[in-house]
Amino acid sequence: MNAPKLWRGQTLRDRSDERREQLLDVGLELLGTGGTAAVTMRAVTRQANLSPRYFYESFDSREALITAVYDRVESGLRDHVIAVAPAADPRAAIRSALQTCADFFAEDPRRARVLLREPLADDTLRWHATVRTPAAIRAFAAILGAAGTDLFSSSDENLAVLGTALAGALTALYLDWTDGRLKIDRDRFVDTAAGIVASLLRIAVELPPSESATPPDISEPGGTAV
Repeated sequence: MNAPKLWRGQTLRDRSDERREQLLDVGLELLGTGGTAAVTMRAVTRQANLSPRYFYESFDSREALITAVYDRVESGLRDHVIAVAPAADPRAAIRSALQTCADFFAEDPRRARVLLREPLADDTLRWHATVRTPAAIRAFAAILGAAGTDLFSSSDENLAVLGTALAGALTALYLDWTDGRLKIDRDRFVDTAAGIVASLLRIAVELPPSESATPPDISEPGGTAV
């Protein structure tokens, strides 16, 4: 078998992979700053300084690039969360995971727009994000498993409901916080988010699938329920 041909020390596959990385980097910049509307084939190739044929070498469409950017950022977040040091206490494990998420978004605000804001505005990305949710929830569940909380014992139906509830609550919280609408420091934000997640997880883990729970009365004395 002949050895791969080299050009400036790179094989054709190396060069193709490098161009794909360029396109993903540009896709992150455009999607993370201008949203899905900014991610056009012309804008991407112009900023990457590549011809359109090289775009189609890696991606069939702009939608394929957008979802690939989402997957890359989502995988990065999942890797960060999984790398959290195991904690013996479930509440501490939850807090550590949410602190990691807060740090991940604060390091690069484009990530929050890609993972949280754009799926709310773009149908293709919304559907793609919905399909990806179980993987993220199971990564989170693995952290809790290390803390002695067996989330995997819940039914698939419970996990699906839990995923929707967590995604909705945390998306709203993180977007308001990263946008500056929640005027609280990072520690207080993480503590509040951890309390919400712990409450949702407690319901999913402790209640059998056939049972239902009556929401606790959280009204103020003499007032109305919040």
